[in-house]
Parts: sequence; structure tokens; C-alpha cells
Amino acid sequence: MKRLLIKNAKIVTQNRVTEGSLLALDGRIAALDVHIEAEVDSEVDAKGLFLSPGFIDIHNHGRAGFDVMDAKPESLENIAREQIKHGVTGFLATTDTAEKEKLWYAVNTAAKFCDNDKSADKPRKGAQCLGVHVEGNYISMKKRGSHPPELLRPISQEGLSTLLGAGNGNIRVMSFAPELPGSLEAIRRLRRSGVAVAAAHTDATFDEAMDGINAGVTLATHIFNSMRAMTHRDPSVVAACLLDDRVTCEVIADGTHLDPVILQLVYRLKGPDRVALISDSVRFSGLPDGRYDRDDGRAVMVKGGVIRLGDGRLAGSSLSMNGAVRNIMRLADIPLCHAVRMASLVPARIIGMEATKGGLDVGKDADMILFDSDINVSAVFIGGERII
Repeated sequence: MKRLLIKNAKIVTQNRVTEGSLLALDGRIAALDVHIEAEVDSEVDAKGLFLSPGFIDIHNHGRAGFDVMDAKPESLENIAREQIKHGVTGFLATTDTAEKEKLWYAVNTAAKFCDNDKSADKPRKGAQCLGVHVEGNYISMKKRGSHPPELLRPISQEGLSTLLGAGNGNIRVMSFAPELPGSLEAIRRLRRSGVAVAAAHTDATFDEAMDGINAGVTLATHIFNSMRAMTHRDPSVVAACLLDDRVTCEVIADGTHLDPVILQLVYRLKGPDRVALISDSVRFSGLPDGRYDRDDGRAVMVKGGVIRLGDGRLAGSSLSMNGAVRNIMRLADIPLCHAVRMASLVPARIIGMEATKGGLDVGKDADMILFDSDINVSAVFIGGERII
């Protein structure tokens, strides 16, 4: 039995921060208390740092020159290594709009990587791949964002069958526009298959969005961004997602995708249990400012951490998850425990893993991080094993 003790920590729980120690036995949290006396194999003195559950990034395309659409295990391994530096202990490999065969291959490669990640005996060096998030292809032409228009296609049962087969049970989230023909049937089918469905890149009206929610939509992909605008006479998909308690809203808290006032609005309307912090990071995040070429031949400019196409449209994010926690606290005046919850427990619930991940609760996996008051990560533990 492996015993890990972390002492002298500020422990971040769902609603408060308390000083104390945490004991993990065989990879799971066994006890939390001010003083824990136990014979252990390893002991870490937190020296007053914050101890929280590891962050879970359910929307991550890539980092530092690597992308899920590379469809290569080594790219996913590098993404996992980059993620863990920012406090991410688990992530969803997120796809992008692509040709049918390329998308299938990327989903299948990520699914195999996730399966191998669960059973690998090799020393862990990066965050866990918890599944796949399929985004793209089945989206609104008007709200496609940086997705190439020539690759958009209608929803089909055959296409869903192909993707579900490629995912081999690892697809956790699928994002598409709920107003497209065939979407309601697709939503119901995906929900029966255990896949969370997100409204994304959508020009849906309020009524169309509610039809999707009633069919099983439970997530709004990067709320406000690439969505039909909400006005006083056209509440749109945005109002439907903000008002309905069945829907959790992803937010990109980089200060560019959403104004701080909007971050406050989303938080006040949804509360800490219905907001999920995401990175939406892409291949170019973490790279120096400059011009880079995308796989589709279009160029992007990275300037001050903001990534845009030549016409000025945003093309993903360079945000990290610890940066998202830091930003939303400062920009929207949100307490630490709530920001951490939105980066851990809420994403875990969306992908059906809240019983084992997303919190410092007895019996859950000992996926934990230590950080300072600026959310600079100094240590990461997965299953009670220190990775960094």
C-alpha cells in the first residue's frame, strides 16, 4: 500500500479553503484533517501553498506546436506533457473540422491513446487523456468562426456511426449546431450512447435552442463565441443556455474572447456549478509571437497571446487552465474555491467522472495540484504519484 502525506497546505474544497493535511492511500484520498499521524512512504511539506483538485480541460485542441488533428500518439503525448505544467491532470483531446477520413483517423488515434493511457505501465509524464471531444464539421456556416467553410457538412446517422465506432466508447462530448436538420435525432442518439452534447458554432434561435436542450443538450461550447447574438427582441441560443439549469456553459476566460462584464454575467446567472472553464488552446498556444501556417493553408498571427486569422477573426486560444482560474478570479471577482470548482468538479461532472475526479473528497482519485496565490503550479499528483 502506497501512502502519501501532504502537510501544511491550504486545502481548497468546494466552498472554502482550510489549513491542514491530506493522506492518500494507493492513489485515492483517504483522509483530510488538520493533523494526520500516519506511517507514509512519501511526505510533502506544502509550506502554505494551496492544494486543490487537478484541473480538467474538456476543450483542448493542442499546445506548443502539437495538435490532436496530427493524429499521432507522440503529438498527444506532448500535449499531455504541456497540459500538466499548467495544473491539468485530465483532458479531452478535442478535434477540429476536417475531411471525413482525417477526422475519423484523428478520433480513432485519440481513442486508442486514451485506452493505452488507462493501462500503460510506463512512468506517467503528462496529464491523463480522459476521452475525446468532437468539435467541428456539423456547425452553422454563419457562425463557423475559423472553421473552413468547404469542410462543413450536414448531420447524418451514418456519419455519427462512423465517429462513434472510431471513438470506441471514448467520445465524451460532441459539439454541433442544434438547429441543423437531423440534429434532434442525433442529440437523442448521442445521449443514449452516453455522450454529452454541446451547442456550438450555432445560429439557433431561442426556440431552436430549447428544442435542442429538451432533446438532450447539456453544454454550451464557449458561450457567446460563435453563437447567434442575443438582443432584446432575439434572445437566441445564448439566452436559452444561460437561463436553462440543464445547461452548463463553457467560458474562455482570457480577457479577449469574453469581456470581464460578460464573465461576471455568466457567473451570476449560472453559478459555480454550471460554468466550466476551458482553454480552447490550439497548436500555436505557447509559441512566440509571429506568423504561422495552419494545416488548411491559412495563416494565423499570434500577438500577445491572441491568435487570429488574417481577417481578424479569433482562431482558438493560447489560454492555459491555471491562467483561466487566475483570470476569472481577477476579471470577474470570483472566489478561489468557485474558480477551482469550475476548473475541476464541473468538467468532471460533464464527462460523467465526478464520482472519482474533480474534488478533494475521501475515496476520489488523488489527482491534486499545489500552487501559489497567483496560481503558479509547483507540484502535480495523479493517482497519488508526483509527476512534477
